[in-house]
Amino acid sequence: MDEDFVDVFTKRLSIFTNVAILVTLIIVALLTLKDVLQPFFIALGVYFVLKPGADKLSENGFPRGYSYFTMFMLFLLVIVSAAYVSYSQVENLSEDEEKMERYQENLQRKWKKLQGIPGLGGFIGTTEDNGSVTQTLAEAGLIEGGETNLQGMFVGVMSAAGSMFTTFITVIFFLIFIIFEANLLPGRIVAAFPGEANATVKNVVVKIEESINTYIIVKTGVSIGTALCVMAILLLFGVDLWFIWGLLTFLLNYVPYIGSLIATIPPIILGLAVLPTGTWAFMVFLLIVNQQVWGNFIETKWTGTQLDISPVLLLLIVAFSFWLWGIIGMILSVPLFVITKIVLENIPTTRPIAILMSESAPDLVTAYERALADGELSEEEISQLGELRDVLGLSASDDQVVAELAAIHMALDGKDVSGDPHSLILAASSNLLDSEQVVQIDDALCKGELSEEVTTLLEYVQEKLEEENESD
Repeated sequence: MDEDFVDVFTKRLSIFTNVAILVTLIIVALLTLKDVLQPFFIALGVYFVLKPGADKLSENGFPRGYSYFTMFMLFLLVIVSAAYVSYSQVENLSEDEEKMERYQENLQRKWKKLQGIPGLGGFIGTTEDNGSVTQTLAEAGLIEGGETNLQGMFVGVMSAAGSMFTTFITVIFFLIFIIFEANLLPGRIVAAFPGEANATVKNVVVKIEESINTYIIVKTGVSIGTALCVMAILLLFGVDLWFIWGLLTFLLNYVPYIGSLIATIPPIILGLAVLPTGTWAFMVFLLIVNQQVWGNFIETKWTGTQLDISPVLLLLIVAFSFWLWGIIGMILSVPLFVITKIVLENIPTTRPIAILMSESAPDLVTAYERALADGELSEEEISQLGELRDVLGLSASDDQVVAELAAIHMALDGKDVSGDPHSLILAASSNLLDSEQVVQIDDALCKGELSEEVTTLLEYVQEKLEEENESD
């Protein structure tokens, strides 16, 4: 026993050591090759954003090459238009010296009042420190320390935007080659994994693509919605640079939990300079409510679940990425990390790592919902669900009840339940309801519209199945 323990310990220590060395090399490479890797990862992120749209065009008869070309040109149009509007807003404001001076005086006067508030003053700097807003932001590392007024800060933003032009050109070249390589990947998979292994690998790749597409569509949609509402609120209150702050919200919304909140800081500070205190407080309230509604309600309703990654792990990744690559690192890290987790959980040998990265313990009902999302349970999915069932210490007799529960959850959430989910719901209903009620549920599911009466029946079936599942 002692020898076995030593062998296991030695093997795990060797694995840990190898992983530590690999992580160290990756960090050194990210720091050393920043100028090369940063544009590549930006291009990779853009590719994943464009891919769902290109796939949709391909499904509607567009040749695949033309689909990506259309999305690529649309991306260029959006980028150039956004850059033009942003630059125009910053230039117009920075050149209006009278307005900038008035903003600076108002902001400094109100900042002094905030510094005099007990508790809050100690957090942002007391009046004895005689610090300005820009000095406080510089100390926090949010702007360059040399900028001492708003005009200088805006000029610095314009200079930074200009320096990004070279990076943007590199990103475009990387993006073109990534799109080209992605079209060749299916053929390489066939050549690399011939025979029966090919079907397995292709199935895993399809699941990974579907999961990534779903995440990107939801996150991009929520980011656009949040940004448009921010623009409307700031425009309503007459805050300058409303388009830029909305664009910043869109980008930082890809960073969960703190991204949108960070994006509200600049317009809040500028609003303090131009609005009466009461009006300013109401604007701040609307911005925070907007962020919470889109992030915690609409996104959750859209996906059915929160982002299933440990919040502590996410914050560590965001903090590390900010130290590594600054704001760009924060924006890129979380989507790429989520994509990595999706890849890991769809490969049997790496699934335990994905489970360790999750926010909560694995749930068999949720696993069944994900497997049933395409309308059928494949043999591989059944095998994977069996492995998870064994890990959770459940018996094979629980599978039918859990699958029926998952299908009913999908129906009550308004998801598509055609195929196997439909059959599972009818099977569960037949054991607990009379034939007329089962027919009523069947008709409602076929039409895709659940009346209040059908919803009540499904909730009753769900309650009975949950009782049966708990008793087992």
